[in-house]
Amino acid sequence: MIAFWLAVVVGMVVAVAYVALGVQAFFRVRRDVLALAASGETPELDETALDDADANTFTWKALGAVVVSTTVIVLLGVNSLFWYLPPILAIGSAVAVVAAFVIDRRSIK
Repeated sequence: MIAFWLAVVVGMVVAVAYVALGVQAFFRVRRDVLALAASGETPELDETALDDADANTFTWKALGAVVVSTTVIVLLGVNSLFWYLPPILAIGSAVAVVAAFVIDRRSIK
């Protein structure tokens, strides 16, 4: 039972950070877009931003995600111990997104 309450507390902290940083990023992007529109400038697109190598690795990443997701679903039917995986993976994914928001915010300044 203590694992449940620990997960609830950690999940709530991560959820608050996730939403707060997401809202901040939304308002920052909105402010930048409105400032660009008010100046009348057109944004310059970097055509080299999406390299062919990046596009080719997406297929492998997507395939890996499907395999891992299917494995987790299969494990849920094998043993009740694996029912701890989805909340742990969800919180871990949210922590990764929070870290990405923080890194993005630091790179802007």
